[in-house]
Amino acid sequence: MLRALRSATVVRFAVVGVAMTVLHLAVFRLASGWVVAEAANVVAFLVATQVNFAVSYYWTWSSRRTPGRETVGSVLRRAALFNGSAAAGFGVNAAVFSLAYRVIGTTAMTSALVGTVASAGASFLLSSRLVFRRPALTADVAPVLPLALPQPQLVPGGDRSRP
Repeated sequence: MLRALRSATVVRFAVVGVAMTVLHLAVFRLASGWVVAEAANVVAFLVATQVNFAVSYYWTWSSRRTPGRETVGSVLRRAALFNGSAAAGFGVNAAVFSLAYRVIGTTAMTSALVGTVASAGASFLLSSRLVFRRPALTADVAPVLPLALPQPQLVPGGDRSRP
């Protein structure tokens, strides 16, 4: 466990997580003046999720990309997986937010913060195991040696099989 905490990826994930939490709470605060708290939380989560994907792709999980092998399709696939995992994380976030806000009676801001923290563990697992999993070593990424064809041998005196 301590080794994992020292991992650069975990530190990057935490830094991005804190930054995205700040962004989420800022957007929540702005939106909550216009809509009900639950809708403001959805808007804030969606904004933070899209920014999070960009930062995660280019910085947090950059060591898991295969240099020169990412295509537009593979980036779109990761984005779709990321948004799917974010939806699962949001499920955790929304459930905890509603429980804290409606049942326990915490303030809307505290409920948003608690919901965000609760979804962080699920988000890390989904990101590390699904969205940005380590690429599998396959034959197409293994080093390929050039095929060596036998070279014709020159025999002194020429070809004696012809008359």
